Amino acid sequence: MATLTYRMEILSPLHIGSGQEYSAFDGVFLNGRWYLIDLEKVIEQSKEDPTNLANAMMQRDFSWAGWLQRRNINAEQVARHSTPCLQNPGNTRIRACIRDPFWRPYIPGSTLKGAIRTAILEELVAQANRHQRQQWARRITQRDDKGRTPDRRYVGRNVLERDLLIGRAPDKANESNYDLLRALHVGDSEPIDPDRVQIGLIWVHTLRNNQLVQKRVNGEEYKIFAEWLPSGVQAQVAIRLDEQLLTQYSTRLGFNDAQVKAIRDFAAVCNARAKAVMESEQSFYQDYGLPRIAQFYQGLSRQLQSVESKSGFMLNIGWGGGWEVKTVTNPLTEDLDEEYWDIRRTYSLGRRDSNAFPKTRRLAYEGNQPVAPLGWVALYPEEV
Repeated sequence: MATLTYRMEILSPLHIGSGQEYSAFDGVFLNGRWYLIDLEKVIEQSKEDPTNLANAMMQRDFSWAGWLQRRNINAEQVARHSTPCLQNPGNTRIRACIRDPFWRPYIPGSTLKGAIRTAILEELVAQANRHQRQQWARRITQRDDKGRTPDRRYVGRNVLERDLLIGRAPDKANESNYDLLRALHVGDSEPIDPDRVQIGLIWVHTLRNNQLVQKRVNGEEYKIFAEWLPSGVQAQVAIRLDEQLLTQYSTRLGFNDAQVKAIRDFAAVCNARAKAVMESEQSFYQDYGLPRIAQFYQGLSRQLQSVESKSGFMLNIGWGGGWEVKTVTNPLTEDLDEEYWDIRRTYSLGRRDSNAFPKTRRLAYEGNQPVAPLGWVALYPEEV
């Protein structure tokens, strides 16, 4: 079972969440950094009665900045840690990134493998004939005996994965034992220096009057702050392909030649998908008035050529990649207009008369300007 070590380089801000969020009660922004407050340190430094502190925090106008200043306490003295923060988050919540028990960020192998899985699934969908794709598209909108549609978060992945990524499993067998992706083992990345983490602004953009603008509804701004790893951060990842499973056990598990080829060629399959997404997104941003993001994708396409020349591959991972990255609906419904609209209608995915779908994107900001989409990475093999 050959193992390759890959050097992963982050190409655009990457946020992989822990599920935790910080509010204004959890920390304070001062001088370009956000300090996560440690209440035990606060009580130790201030000698404040815990009940009095709790009462103070219940006041509507409470802020750590003012409370600490009135007591001449430096935020560094009472912080668990601090993070560079590109602008003041104010009362906007901050999404925390995933970290190991030693507070070091890392890239979970499951995140990388999930993106590779989607690329392989798309490759196999694209190889199917029109009739087969039509059958899948129709099954995706079928309701169960209680009239419910499948979970909209997956938009038919359960149908496609069962047909394309699961071998011939006997009745009542555990399907995970017959999953094609058992042959691909992706480890977590090595831990990353916590000092590389930043907190940045991410704003949802939406189409309005044929232009892509910041989303605001009834005065609410659709933005968040998140801990992210910026472009340039690197980490090692181990990936190994179980050739024994693909050769000796392939027939027994029910994998066909197309499936085996797709997983063996996973790097090329990922690059083909990355190229398609880049071309689509570049055109979208150019058409709808954000040329800076279109230029980002143009540069990313050039970088893909260099990555391919070094036997590497590119992925979009983490939170915020959007519809194009998370689903395979577009290749599934190519030249199947009625089935495409039926899927959208079933899952309430926008109006049929809308100019484009999806009409929203999440973008990372620097200052007052959107500068990049989220989650692009390149992986270069260090042993070929």
